[in-house]
Amino acid sequence: MKPSSHPALLLGLICLWTSLASAAPSPSASAIDEARAIAARGRSQYLAGDAAAALATFHRVEALDADNGEARYFLARIAGENAARENTSAQMIQAVSDAWQRPGPSGESRPAGAMPGRASPLLEKLERIVLPTVNFTGMELNRVVNTLSVVSEEFDQTGTVPKGVNIVLLDRAGPGPMINITLRNLPLKRVLDLIADSAGYQYEVQADTVVVRPGGDQSVLETRFFPVSRSTVLRMTGQGGPRAASAEAGPLAGGGRPPPPMSVEGEGQAIRNFLQLAGVGFESVAGSSLAFDGSQLIATQTPRNLERIRNILSRYHEVRQVEIEAKFMEVQQGALEELGLQWNIAKKATQHSGARVTDYVTSNRSLSAAFNSSSSGVQGGIIRPRGVIETSDGGTAVTDEINLPIVNHPPAIPGTNNLGLAASPLATITGILGEFDVNAVVRALSQKSGTELLSAPKLTVLSGSQATITVAQELRYPQSFGQVQSQVGTGSASGGGSAGVAITAGTPQEFTMRNVGVELKVTPTVEEDDNSISLDLNPKVTEFEGFVEYGGQSVAVSGGTTVTVPSGFFQPIFAVREVTTKVTIWDGATLVMGGLTREDVKKVSDKVPVIGSLPGIGRLFRSRGESTQKRNLLIFVTANLVNPGGALKKHATASAVSGAKPGRLDSDVPALTSTPAGE
Repeated sequence: MKPSSHPALLLGLICLWTSLASAAPSPSASAIDEARAIAARGRSQYLAGDAAAALATFHRVEALDADNGEARYFLARIAGENAARENTSAQMIQAVSDAWQRPGPSGESRPAGAMPGRASPLLEKLERIVLPTVNFTGMELNRVVNTLSVVSEEFDQTGTVPKGVNIVLLDRAGPGPMINITLRNLPLKRVLDLIADSAGYQYEVQADTVVVRPGGDQSVLETRFFPVSRSTVLRMTGQGGPRAASAEAGPLAGGGRPPPPMSVEGEGQAIRNFLQLAGVGFESVAGSSLAFDGSQLIATQTPRNLERIRNILSRYHEVRQVEIEAKFMEVQQGALEELGLQWNIAKKATQHSGARVTDYVTSNRSLSAAFNSSSSGVQGGIIRPRGVIETSDGGTAVTDEINLPIVNHPPAIPGTNNLGLAASPLATITGILGEFDVNAVVRALSQKSGTELLSAPKLTVLSGSQATITVAQELRYPQSFGQVQSQVGTGSASGGGSAGVAITAGTPQEFTMRNVGVELKVTPTVEEDDNSISLDLNPKVTEFEGFVEYGGQSVAVSGGTTVTVPSGFFQPIFAVREVTTKVTIWDGATLVMGGLTREDVKKVSDKVPVIGSLPGIGRLFRSRGESTQKRNLLIFVTANLVNPGGALKKHATASAVSGAKPGRLDSDVPALTSTPAGE
């Protein structure tokens, strides 16, 4: 078609559409009223949450009145919601597929960053001013202080204004004691520490001045309020750290319960003991006190000790929590190959003898016969031979023979896979060879099965607290059973009745529970560099192996009747694979734990002597079978530092540099959390 014909074709299509639209009949007034009534019902259905019914209703409205604006609006809205739901569902399913990708090593080398400064600018200057030589011999303390104040300006290389440090001695008694000290290449703060200790004085670093006072002065006690967070209280009292984890392990290991949480008074005393061990003296400073109301500390102390408390609380005030993402990948595959023949050759039955005489039977085993399940139960029964009894009218009656089996099977556990233990015969061949009946059973089976398990739980835990992740089935089983009772009565002779039998099985008691699957206990601890995380890991894999029956059979005998009842005391057997390790990784790195593999191989190779070794025909007298079960479990643990706003710290830092919005975890998924302003 030539380009010049395009405008004519377009004009023709427009005319055709206009004619069709004008030819369409307009809805009647009654149809419009009916459409409005149906639209009202559809709106109610949508507001009630039944979007499917509302969609069908508005389609009816559109059929009655194609120009109904309400129908168009709700149809477009429902279509948009369905598209969003399908898009979200597709993303979540894709996340499951992507989770099967093994995390690779980070390979990122991060330097151990310096501790963030929590001290005042003047205190930092005291640390940075280094005096090459200090030599005071028989000099009064006031002159020593003045000399240090002057010398600090000379050796101040920090570049701050004003240079040097103002050091003042406040002592009503006079110029102070004599100082004899010689030091080299020490910071000014360390020099002040040694001089104050040698003279029995103390100093306080204020905003712009260092004040030296005599030690033990009661007039300098001050009272300050220190707000503390709950995480700070848990860390200082040891309730959320490794000490608490070890304390809980003791009672639980012995069957007890963990200690109850501390009261506010107990937490205050624990904080006081902690500060006392950290160098804040309460017993040595008369008049000092510490009170805790559950949310803040009220401390009355010297300015120097108050500064110590502030430094300690600022160290513990930062909320340190770790996001733990554990990924369990378990793959199990089984394969079975079995081929064998079972021969049975017997003489033909003669007319005088009603029984066959077996001459030859091979004893080649199958996998199911070679490897019996440990969960098979013992069979009992009720046995009474045929006999003659007296009736009530003085005659006799013949009793029938009784042979009733009593089978007590172990419980069936769902989800178990007994691959290769139930290979049924493929074919049975029967024929006549001369005076012999020949019967051959052929067993041939090739079977494969496999299961794949992926679980990726994610949680956030405070630094030093233990987190437990369990992906398992709960198996409940009894620890004790009631007594098994079996009674046999004499019965009634009238009417040829038989003896009564009463059997009472053992009642299960004292049920306990065991997790069958994967359990992971992890305790993360954020290190002082705020870049590395120490992990105390304890993965444990528990597998159910089967049941074993304890106890013997119960036998009751009365007359000619014998009742044998199995004990039925079944107890499960578990296989446990457990690893305990401690590692330190960078923030955002992934730890891989493997080696929790297992392979079970079962083989059977039977043959008839001599004949089974012959070439060619000997294969008919051999039986071979092999069953393999392979399991491999990999555990990946990723640790990320998380701020109180819910965003990863490394992402929040990158966002601050690039200007991106914090709280966004990746480039495809919208932000689920937000970081408060100021973080």
